[in-house]
Amino acid sequence: MDVDRYGRVVALVSVGDLALNRHLIEYGYAWVYDRYCNEPFCSEWSEVEMEARAAKRGLWKNPNVIPSWEYRRSMNAKTDRGRRND
Repeated sequence: MDVDRYGRVVALVSVGDLALNRHLIEYGYAWVYDRYCNEPFCSEWSEVEMEARAAKRGLWKNPNVIPSWEYRRSMNAKTDRGRRND
């Protein structure tokens, strides 16, 4: 579908009739990044994610789960602060 600004491939992955992206969200091993998911299927995926959260599947077992993009942002901020203190 795309290549993001970090050079990562953004794709829909399927194996036979199984849509792997949706499957990972359903079982709590991935979430929908609403900021960039603008396709017609994104609203369904968001609903599937809410169901996984409610059922505490996968990552949702941890009440303090941090989205990867927020974690990276916090790590970058710490690195930037460390550089300013040098």
